[in-house]
Amino acid sequence: MDFKFQVDKLESANNWSRWKRQIQLVLRHHAVLEVATGKKVAPMAPPAGSNAENLKKHEEALKAFEKEDTLAQLILVSSMNDANVELTATSKSSAEIWQKLTAVYEQSSAQRVDRLMEEFFKCAKAETEDMARY
Repeated sequence: MDFKFQVDKLESANNWSRWKRQIQLVLRHHAVLEVATGKKVAPMAPPAGSNAENLKKHEEALKAFEKEDTLAQLILVSSMNDANVELTATSKSSAEIWQKLTAVYEQSSAQRVDRLMEEFFKCAKAETEDMARY
């Protein structure tokens, strides 16, 4: 069965909650949510002097992890606007992208109140609006 989905691009804090929920579902569907959130990390290098079998197992596990991380990055980046892609351009992994977006958009309650207050006080009546409509 082919799976297709449509996720709106992450634009700003205004659509963060909805975008986050949709992306979590897409990442879970592709079995890469734990990679993107940093709960699953790259396998540790085997100790020095490990035999060839252990080195091969590590290499295979690392390739599998990198493939999962690349898929998660593709899902995340393809669902963001240009400004957010630019914001996360220096991120080396999907977990770094997720962490950066979370830091920007998941503000504490006090920060959220400050942002709303700032937006409120920036409001101004346009010259074309009448007072009743404003």
